[in-house]
Amino acid sequence: GNSMTQPAIPVIHSIPDGAALITSVLCEYPIPKPHSCKLYKRGLNDTYLVITEREKYILRVYRRGWRNKEEIDFELELLVFLHEQKQPVAYPIARKNGSFTTNILAPEGVRYVAVFNYAPGHAVDDKLDGKQSYILGGVLAKIHQKLDNFKSSFSRPALNNEYLLDWSMRAITHLYKHRKNDIDYLQKEIIKIKSQLAGFQLHLTAPEYGICVGDVHSGNAHFTEQNEPTLFDFDQCGYGWRAFEIAKFLHVALKIKIDMTVRNSFIEGYQAIRKLSEAELASIPVFVKAAHIWVMGISTNVVGDVLPYGWFTDEWLDQRLAMLRSLDESDNFIKLC
Repeated sequence: GNSMTQPAIPVIHSIPDGAALITSVLCEYPIPKPHSCKLYKRGLNDTYLVITEREKYILRVYRRGWRNKEEIDFELELLVFLHEQKQPVAYPIARKNGSFTTNILAPEGVRYVAVFNYAPGHAVDDKLDGKQSYILGGVLAKIHQKLDNFKSSFSRPALNNEYLLDWSMRAITHLYKHRKNDIDYLQKEIIKIKSQLAGFQLHLTAPEYGICVGDVHSGNAHFTEQNEPTLFDFDQCGYGWRAFEIAKFLHVALKIKIDMTVRNSFIEGYQAIRKLSEAELASIPVFVKAAHIWVMGISTNVVGDVLPYGWFTDEWLDQRLAMLRSLDESDNFIKLC
């Protein structure tokens, strides 16, 4: 055989060239000609910062195999609806032909692209203060109220036990078979979480249940100098319990060590718009554990693609189980008003 012929190697995940996205994709949108389009963040999807003469935009290339077209359409339709309802969200820009996604042919197959307006301000992350936290809680409650009137033409997986816990557990088990005792502990925790959640008898109807954003935290919102927030990254949205949505915020806040009074301000801000029921308030600490396991599940599900296998050391599991145990010991980590 000719040693010069090189076999074509399948690609798991490619990084599209920003300049090529300008000429092949961004020309389809009614925006000024971009000066630059640069890879901004790598995560579950690839995020590019697009800079034109006066405005900035965000271009997202969805990772192949993470979301199907229907799930993406659900997210974008929901953002368009919230924007029409004057809610502070980063919304998708329609193409000149009226559609919201562009298909690109990447080496790994077809991928979908969406373009969003840039959320004014900047992320506060672990510098979130009590006032901002309160404002963010209120904005989320208003978004929930608006979403109770939203009917999608697309479907989306529910943020239920099967997805949050069982799906996560399969991926964790797959990577940590050698940690039998810890896997057994996690299984027991999941059984306990499920039975506690069943005990709260939360209603499967609005306002307790409905569409959730799925990932509201201080890194997924920008605040202006006047403390006006804009929310973005609805990639994890779906139908679920609103108490879980609040727990998801608290989980991130705990992880980045935002103090308790600031965390509680979020719940106060939410309740200023919609009072949570006793059952909802009581369920929040349990939902924080579910959120913790789900985040472990998302990470372990993208092994070999977003995260390399070398990421998942024994220390990785040790740290996450330590946090789960700390949530167990401190049922008082949240002061319920």
